[in-house]
Amino acid sequence: MLRVPVILNPAAGRGSAGEREEEINHVFAELGLQAVIHRTEGPGHATELACELSGRGAPVVVAAGGDGTVNEVAQALVGTDTALALLPLGSGNDFARALGIPPHLPQAAEVIARGRERRVDVGEAQGRYYLNALGMGIDGQIAHDYRTHKFLRGEVGYLLATVYEVLRFRPVAVEVELNHVRVQGELLAVAAMNGPWAGGGFCLAPQARLDDGLLDLALLGHYPRLVRLVVLPKTRDGSYLKLARAKLFRTDGAWVRAERPLYVHLDGELLPERVATLRVELLPQALRVRA
Repeated sequence: MLRVPVILNPAAGRGSAGEREEEINHVFAELGLQAVIHRTEGPGHATELACELSGRGAPVVVAAGGDGTVNEVAQALVGTDTALALLPLGSGNDFARALGIPPHLPQAAEVIARGRERRVDVGEAQGRYYLNALGMGIDGQIAHDYRTHKFLRGEVGYLLATVYEVLRFRPVAVEVELNHVRVQGELLAVAAMNGPWAGGGFCLAPQARLDDGLLDLALLGHYPRLVRLVVLPKTRDGSYLKLARAKLFRTDGAWVRAERPLYVHLDGELLPERVATLRVELLPQALRVRA
């Protein structure tokens, strides 16, 4: 029976992932695989485990959790011959959705068992990789709220945090430099997207593709608070990009400079400190994934 290493984050899905170890073992066994489960013990541990497994020559490492777990595992696998595989067990599974991996565990395990692999692009900012979405401004603040307030759970939790910040967030003067073009103005959000979705299903870049060699850089301008409540639903299906104060650029990198330090999330994981200047780059075809 083929042994497959699985890095399980028991805290994913607000603790529900930790209760599914037996189910993972059963589903893998039915597919002729043996899941060798490594439970994470805290932030950064998934990266350590993935680095060790890749260093031992593991052909694939499975990240069992949400986008944050996948992000941690990917830090160790970018640029290696070890493929990343996913069991989407988290609150937000946007990268799995972008890859077309089913949300149900048995079907996701079948994808792993098939063994088909492809290469995807990887974003980089502040020396850290991201696979799907980077958000600066209101996006980063929402991620901070979601992490800080433990009563916020799942997609509903993201939505509640979003409504709260829509009514509270102060716009910020931002300068964005990309492709020899400079854009300035008061913005609510800067999103550098590799995949279409962020925050558990907000479609910020409908045309984004994981392997096209470009980031979709979305800029959302300032609107009065009550008008934002009208704009918010449009971020669910991407139609906000038709608004006059929204812009989308396709680029392989950009500089972002804000008038005040802002929270920044990478696949929902926050940078350690707020930043006012950010360099975002794309690394083409830098990661192997099973999908």
